[in-house]
Amino acid sequence: MPVTTNIDPAIASLLIDASIESYYALDPHAPAKCNPRNVTSPTGYDLVGCWTGVDTVFSISNQVECFGVVFRSQAAPYTYIFSFRGTYSMLDVLEDADFWEQDYFVPFQASPSPEAKVSSGFWSIYNTAVSGTHSMQKQLFDLLGKYHASAQPIHRLLITGHSLGAALCELFTLDLALSAYRDITYSNYNYASPAVGNPAFAELYDSQPREKDPATQTLRIQNTYDRVPCSPPDIIPGCVYQHVGAAYLIAFYNTDWVTPYALLYNHQALNYQAVLACAFTSQGGVCLNDNLPVPSDGETLVSLQPDPLTLCSLLLQTQTPGIPAAVSPGRPGNDSSAVAPSSGP
Repeated sequence: MPVTTNIDPAIASLLIDASIESYYALDPHAPAKCNPRNVTSPTGYDLVGCWTGVDTVFSISNQVECFGVVFRSQAAPYTYIFSFRGTYSMLDVLEDADFWEQDYFVPFQASPSPEAKVSSGFWSIYNTAVSGTHSMQKQLFDLLGKYHASAQPIHRLLITGHSLGAALCELFTLDLALSAYRDITYSNYNYASPAVGNPAFAELYDSQPREKDPATQTLRIQNTYDRVPCSPPDIIPGCVYQHVGAAYLIAFYNTDWVTPYALLYNHQALNYQAVLACAFTSQGGVCLNDNLPVPSDGETLVSLQPDPLTLCSLLLQTQTPGIPAAVSPGRPGNDSSAVAPSSGP
């Protein structure tokens, strides 16, 4: 898996903010309607749209839910942000998503690859339509057409998401690259993404012109202590998965690492945001802090130099002197006590 230190701090900070805000657009009491009153737009942007998806993985009734929001810059030339929401029980994606089967990736405006397959769970959310509601895929391309033909046309498109949202935004990014809108200037920075598809999908994704350029390729921001980017596990017969793009690594864990919720702490978007903010204001671009407070979610983190050799290792990670070794959580699904629902990002 390619690892890079090439990152635009301004874009990374903007898009983790947008990723977090996409969670607040979901009203659990009226999930099919986006709730703009709970969303705070990033500075210099307005909330201008949203889309839904059909929750076929986490719901037994194919529930329509708000799954993403669109922000537009207040000044021309116009930048649009398409931000995909993860699941409110974020780590449920590890236990409940249908990784055990794969479906063919079928682009919206191109012929499908004979070999590229993706997780059936992610694909069902992206591609399923129900009576009276178009699929997420069609809604996204309808929005592209609407905005691009408007008085505020798309000058640049930023695509983002956290966790499940990161997986969905990668589906959309390849879909966009194969569509009539491929010439739009776009970038994808996403956070804590699981692997989405098989090696043929990853090859098709990474073969697109913008993905071949290190300056414009998809960037997956990944905590080396987060188990979600290590999923799905390599134990599923006939279902091999491979990441796309390049990984930008950070390393943090919660100081209360002995609790069964350590896996959740290592995955929360608010904690990613805090560590990135620390890194971008630190000498050398790395957050080195053994007592980093995160007021937004009440956590305290240990943040250190990331070690690519510890990615997805089941062994203890080596720490810097003076910082206690953290227990590396087991592979997702091995211990149900390590998975706890979360009411936010």
